[in-house]
Amino acid sequence: MSNNQKIISRTKNTPEVILDTNGIIKLTGRLITENPVDFFIVFEEWIEEYFKNPAEITYVEINLEFINSVGTKFLLDAIHKITHIHLRKDEKKFIINWYYKDEDEDMLEKGTFFASLLGIPFNYIIIN
Repeated sequence: MSNNQKIISRTKNTPEVILDTNGIIKLTGRLITENPVDFFIVFEEWIEEYFKNPAEITYVEINLEFINSVGTKFLLDAIHKITHIHLRKDEKKFIINWYYKDEDEDMLEKGTFFASLLGIPFNYIIIN
């Protein structure tokens, strides 16, 4: 792990999170924690620090198999925070890539729901 990265290891209920100051915020796995405050506090602290001096382009890569309702709320709040902090840095860009399995209509719907609530475009990427 470089000084540019913070990695939060995956558990059976929480995703692996890669926070890279070169402009990558990546979540991979399952988000079904019953105590998301503990999980998201590290994530949100890093986001606050990162956006003091973000990369030219920040890629938010969301590749989750499943998100429970509690996780949905916290992930939505985190993406909302990213977009609002980023809007203050209008010379910088961000791209949200939402990955989902071809047959997983629920995850696709969740991504389109997030995008519509936040009023920002997502890229939807099918994975096998």
